[in-house]
Amino acid sequence: MRLKVLAVLVWLCAIGFTLFVEPALQPDQLKNLLASHGSLTVVAEVKSSIRESKGFNNSVNKSVSIEILKPDWMKSKNGQMTFNQEDFREGGSFQAVVSFRRSHSSGQDFKASLKHLISKGSRTKSNWVADTRRSFLSNLSGVTADSAALVAGLAIGDDSRLSEQTKSSFKTVSLTHLTAVSGANCAIVLAALAFLILRIPIGRRTRIVLSLAVLFGYLEIVGNQPSVLRAAAMVGFVLLGMFFGRKVDPLDALSLSIILLLCCIPALSLDYGFALSVFATFGLLVLAPRLAESFTKRMPSWLALLVSVTVSAQIACLPILLILQPKLPVYAIFANLLAEPLVVPITLLGILSCVIAPCLPQTTELFTWLASVPAEIIIWIATTFANAPSASINWFSGSFGIGLAIVFAVGCFGYFLLKRKALRISAALAVFSVVVIFVGTTSTAAISSSAFYSGDYTLVNCDVGQGDALVIKSAGAVAVVDVGREDFAIDHCLTALGIASIDLLVLTHFDMDHIGGVMGAITGREIQTALLTSFHDDRPGADFAEQALAAQGIAIERAEKGMSGTLGEFSWRVLSPHRDAPEAEDSNDGSISM
Repeated sequence: MRLKVLAVLVWLCAIGFTLFVEPALQPDQLKNLLASHGSLTVVAEVKSSIRESKGFNNSVNKSVSIEILKPDWMKSKNGQMTFNQEDFREGGSFQAVVSFRRSHSSGQDFKASLKHLISKGSRTKSNWVADTRRSFLSNLSGVTADSAALVAGLAIGDDSRLSEQTKSSFKTVSLTHLTAVSGANCAIVLAALAFLILRIPIGRRTRIVLSLAVLFGYLEIVGNQPSVLRAAAMVGFVLLGMFFGRKVDPLDALSLSIILLLCCIPALSLDYGFALSVFATFGLLVLAPRLAESFTKRMPSWLALLVSVTVSAQIACLPILLILQPKLPVYAIFANLLAEPLVVPITLLGILSCVIAPCLPQTTELFTWLASVPAEIIIWIATTFANAPSASINWFSGSFGIGLAIVFAVGCFGYFLLKRKALRISAALAVFSVVVIFVGTTSTAAISSSAFYSGDYTLVNCDVGQGDALVIKSAGAVAVVDVGREDFAIDHCLTALGIASIDLLVLTHFDMDHIGGVMGAITGREIQTALLTSFHDDRPGADFAEQALAAQGIAIERAEKGMSGTLGEFSWRVLSPHRDAPEAEDSNDGSISM
């Protein structure tokens, strides 16, 4: 029990360190550079393959992860650099003029944009990880492009080739964890390894050392993804305990992994992927056995086990999932039940293909094609459920919605885990109360929206209370100008209008009654481009909106006078402000006029 409490305390301390202490420890040059969005000539190494995303007017944005080599005061700083024309090879180096801005992602010190490439350099030493990944990706084959991309995501964590439409379908049915490497993939690899080495006539400690070596190699190939780090650290503690002849309780191993990782990488305390991995594991260890025991009375034991694993993970992660997307995925449990068994062959074939890629490229093509068959089935499952009626239901936005989700999750845990009858009844009442509040509110909203104007339209001014939200449609193309203050209001309006895709999202300025509902507008919808004012706004609302858009991978453009484009049969042109809005005295003066 003390170890679990210590893990919680370390997590809280890591949050405080990341938010307040670490920024104060940064070199003054870096603070000034990030605060002013300044530029600097750097020498850097490319740490990832190129990721592509759709940009403004169907342009293509590219990005890579980089590590700074020079100047010395920036050495070993890591971030993500975006660019348009140039191509970079993973493991290569370059010298360039780069503009910097702050990053709010764990493991990143900055975000950067390439302004001028001076020169490229080749690697000075062999990088077997980069060579292996590059060989694997160059020989990747599949039934379809998306199925091959999913194999790459599950094998080495590279989901850059997966289409935005497929990513959106996965998000709608809560299958996003299948688009990249997670703790489950780590467990699959180690289980396969255990199956093999138990048949080799070697000593117990030799087997453990071999397992640790393979675990380290796997981490090198897939990268330091939060969920994989959690799984690897947890397995590492279990293996070390076995090495010294001691049994380590899984919950103790989870607590130790949290303590170790947050002491080494405090930024993980604010990473949603890490939190989801921890809470899902906690649900599997604590709630799943009790659910399986209860479900076994009503269904076959194998099915009870699968259902309990899926349900316990969904319940444990529910509050965090609703922070990321304030909608309930109606078919999430069914989709996960059907998709999860298919992950095993994809992972094993994918990893085997990656290992042999440098020396057996043709075999890699064959194995990845075979792996793409179950991957294509997973994509079909995700697409089918995502397009089914009422695939997601709106949840309450803001702290009230998160609070209700916490009450529901804690109530479910309490009902199945508590032994005292009075406490179990209280937990059941808490869950029942949340359900009643949700059903009552949803039913009222459905009745009120039944008469909402649903005919043909060109312009609709959404009723979002205080604030603005304008919808413009032409020849099937949709623009949304501002999103009001509340997530529910704008989402309710867009849902009633049947809008699943927004071609142009304009946030005129960063007052909360214009951008507060941004999550309600973008969640569960495909956004082509977001157009933001170029006025430098230091208020929290600006950071909130930009982080929300960046987290969804939405291309962001800064408006300036003269910028123009088309929307269906309409054309548009920005009238103000100029670049960086030098004429504006405040945020309203810096608003986009178009």
